[in-house]
Amino acid sequence: MSIQSKEAKELFLEGYNCSQAVLATFSEKYGLPKIQAFSIACGFGGGVRAGEICGAVSGAVIVIGLKYGADKIACYEKTVEFNNAFKQKNGYIVCRDLLGYDISTEVGMNTAKEKGLFKTTCVDMVTNAVEILEELGY
Repeated sequence: MSIQSKEAKELFLEGYNCSQAVLATFSEKYGLPKIQAFSIACGFGGGVRAGEICGAVSGAVIVIGLKYGADKIACYEKTVEFNNAFKQKNGYIVCRDLLGYDISTEVGMNTAKEKGLFKTTCVDMVTNAVEILEELGY
């Protein structure tokens, strides 16, 4: 596990959400203070609180935007590249598919908590997102 993967994992386990942990791990490299990264990424955790696109993926896409956002075509291409790599590694990019439960429902959220998925699967998604970004040169 890389230093950046460890940092993201630690941030997540300290209570930051998946998106915050991924973005904050890279933010300062691209001129964004961590405190701002935490604010920007806050609403993206848990698939925008709706079990949609995984927050770790959203955090990574924000990192891509920090690097390539001035060039929309490159940013779009790099986003597709990341999404494809994440899907190849994990099967999905949607939170409810990754967890196997729809955490936008009370039953789904409670089941995910009971099964400890936020301490296992979500940690894996955070570290996987960081590792993929690293492999892609971020």
